Amino acid sequence: METDPRRWTEALRASHDALVSLVVSLSPEQLSDRSYCQGWDVSQVLSHLGSGAEISLTNLERVLGQADPLGREDFGTIWGQWNALSPTDKARRAVIWDRRLVSVLEGLSDEALDGLRMPFLGMDLDAATYISLRLGEHAVHSWDLMVSFDPSSEILASSADLLVDRLGFIVDRVGKAAEAAAPRRIAVTTSAPERHFVLALTDKATLSEGGGDAATASAAGGGLRLPAAAFIRLCYGRLDPAHTPSTVETSGDADLEELRRVFPGF
Repeated sequence: METDPRRWTEALRASHDALVSLVVSLSPEQLSDRSYCQGWDVSQVLSHLGSGAEISLTNLERVLGQADPLGREDFGTIWGQWNALSPTDKARRAVIWDRRLVSVLEGLSDEALDGLRMPFLGMDLDAATYISLRLGEHAVHSWDLMVSFDPSSEILASSADLLVDRLGFIVDRVGKAAEAAAPRRIAVTTSAPERHFVLALTDKATLSEGGGDAATASAAGGGLRLPAAAFIRLCYGRLDPAHTPSTVETSGDADLEELRRVFPGF
């Protein structure tokens, strides 16, 4: 698992640049097209990314200045301001705020990064974990937009290389293990990059590192093989049949339809 915050920032910069390349090519009419994210058009996804960047950057600057971060009431004010914008302004401002956040992260000193502790859901996140959460949000929502115009789109490799090792955090918080037909353990093997996990569906969903041998898969009771980017999308609720690579393989008790219910998305 990557702990160097600069590696995460580099991946976030690449994701930002890819998003900007898409946004500048869109017509005003396309900003109102439906995105992959259920219930949101393209401009609304951009508004979510832009308001998230504004909130994240404001909190970062406050924490670095030893001030209190924003409260929930502040979030509502910011979201209301973004919701009131036209689709064109949502896109324009999203690019501006996203660039600001990435640029500030790139400019932080080693000392600032080492000492950063960002409050989040009762935790104090170090710099790498804090940036990883932004990258996860950015990579997945960028895919929500890109796949709307190019069905062959995939999460960037530079993002997938890092995010796959942080999926335990996501699985622990969003997995709906009760949707599984029965408690089970599934051996997960990813490619690009190659990783081995055990996905346990008991009273809750958990993901842990696992061995890559046949004995591990046999003991788990089921196996799932797929590209790392596809596994990330599964955990974020974005591996529907129409967007499942042909290389995905299941064996034993692993049921892809069941796993889609376990990870309905957010």
